[in-house]
This record gives sequence, structure tokens and C-alpha cells, in this order.
Amino acid sequence: MTLPIYGLTDLRTVLKRNDMLRVVRDACIQHSQNNVISAKSGELLFQEPPGDCHVRLGYLRGGETFVVKLAMGFYENPSRGLETNNGLMLVFSSQTGKIVAIFNDEGWLTSWRTAAAGALAAKAGAPSQVTALGILGTGHQAEHQAHWAAHILGTHRVFIWGRDPAKATQLAEKLVHHGLTAHAVATVEDVFEHCNVVITCTPSTQAIVPVSVVKPGTHIVALGADSLGKQELDPQILALARVIMTDDHRQCAERGELVHALRAGLVANTADISLGQVLAGNIPGRISADDVTVADLTGLAAQDIAIATLAVGLVQAMASGDANNVHTPSSSPNQSLNKQ
Repeated sequence: MTLPIYGLTDLRTVLKRNDMLRVVRDACIQHSQNNVISAKSGELLFQEPPGDCHVRLGYLRGGETFVVKLAMGFYENPSRGLETNNGLMLVFSSQTGKIVAIFNDEGWLTSWRTAAAGALAAKAGAPSQVTALGILGTGHQAEHQAHWAAHILGTHRVFIWGRDPAKATQLAEKLVHHGLTAHAVATVEDVFEHCNVVITCTPSTQAIVPVSVVKPGTHIVALGADSLGKQELDPQILALARVIMTDDHRQCAERGELVHALRAGLVANTADISLGQVLAGNIPGRISADDVTVADLTGLAAQDIAIATLAVGLVQAMASGDANNVHTPSSSPNQSLNKQ
């Protein structure tokens, strides 16, 4: 039997941004409602050269499939002419264990689901009037976040900071070419001076955002700290925040920004709320205009399950020649949560 292997071209052809936003939102909600069965993430860390490999696996209660995902990031690859990220997803029947599909996505599905999660988290805590979107980082995820978050926030103004000013300038020019009004700035402080929504997406292992630059009304989405030892925010920022949203409390208390604030005794273990509950409309992500709010994201198996389930339906329909009449599976075996 020929293994059903789909590559990056197949996936790019069928997957659209709005579909990804919808299923990732639903996945966060399902996770917050304990409807997802997932094991603790596996992790390998590399020093020479620096990199990491994550293994996530899980399934939705009552779902037809389960997913095993490998995602890698090797941060010196661009200097070698290679992409930073790589990876694949394996989709199996949860009834028989039979393999349903192999997605040789080269890390693209992980990049897109992270982009979707970041954009959704940006909207969840954003002030009513977004002055501009700030991006800390210059890699592929920084580019994704600029496009996706600007789209969902309804802004075209983006300010970019990176440790390499030349890369920040290159990214800003690329974003301008794609219709955004983008500027590279010299310091992190410059980003926070112009922007009241800021997304951090770097592999930093020490705080790059001091509490002194954060103004009232600012919303921060922290994406970079998804492995042990990573950190982007001064822990005092979480102490300052009126709302802290986490995609998963346990993960963020082990490897996100939350862990640093907990270790420093700056916040209680009950200080955070669930991003999924905010997206469901059960808890507000912002209480007043002057609130400092933080979303701490470490990535969910639920998101991988959701996009793999979506992709299976779409590529199978494409293969059968029925790509225009695809039934997109609900994120719930009983009902769809996609009401908005």
C-alpha cells in the first residue's frame, strides 16, 4: 500500500488563513474545556549549533484521528542558506491505529498555527484603539505575525525591532512590499513608544523587554519562550499585568514567561486565566483601557490536531477532484464552536 504523503505544495494549495484562524481558535477553546487528550510534550535541546526539537501528540475526545508532530528549529540555519524550521505531522485513525496521512510540511503547519494563535491572542487582549503593531524579532515567525496580527487587528502600521538592524530593515521593506506601513526601529523602547500591541517572537534566553518600557494600555503577546531556559520578558511585567492569559497553565509554568515570574515570587500560581476561555467569551481579556495585559503562549497539541484534521479533509478532497465541496470538520464531535 502506498503511504498517503502530502508535501508543502499540497498544503499551501488548500489551506487558507481564515480557515486556520477558525480551527486554531476552536482548538484553544476545546483545550480549555478539557476536550483534548494529549501527553506532555517531548523536547530535545541542542547547543552546537543551537536548536530544539519538539514532539507533540494527542487527539480530540470522540475524534476520528490522532496526531503525532515533530517540529524543529535550528537558529543558525539561515547563515547556511537553510530554513530555520523543519518538521512533519503523522495522522492516524483513532479507531484502528492505521496511518491516515503523512504531512511533510517542513515545519510550515507549525509556523501557520503559531501565527494564528499569536494573532488570536493579540486580538484577545488588544485595546479598543490599536495605535500600531510592534514585532520583536526578524525571522519567519516575525513576518507571519506581522501579516496575521495586522490583519486581525485591522491595522497597517507595524514597527520592527531585531538584534540585527539589517535584518529588521529587510523585514520592514518586505512588509511594505506586501502593503503594510512598516518601519524598522533601533531599540525595543522605540517599539513600545509607538505601539500598544507588541508580539515577541525571538529565541532569546534572557529578558529583552524591560518593565520600564511598558506603558499603560499595552498588550503583549509572548511567543518565543516555548522551551526550557527561554525568556523574552522581564518578570516584573507579569507582576504589573492586570490580565495574564496562558494557552496552557502547566506548560507556561514550566517553560513560558510565567515560570520566571513564579520563581521570582512575583505572581501567584493562580494569577493567569485561560486564553481559550477568553476566546470563548467567558472571561474578558481586558478590563479597562489602561490595563497592561500579557498573553503567554507555548503551543498546544490541540492546535496541531485541529490543523491536521482540517488538512486531511482538504487534501483528500483535492485528490478526489472535489476541492470545491469540502466539508470542514467541526472541532467538536458534537457541535461547532465557530459561532462568530
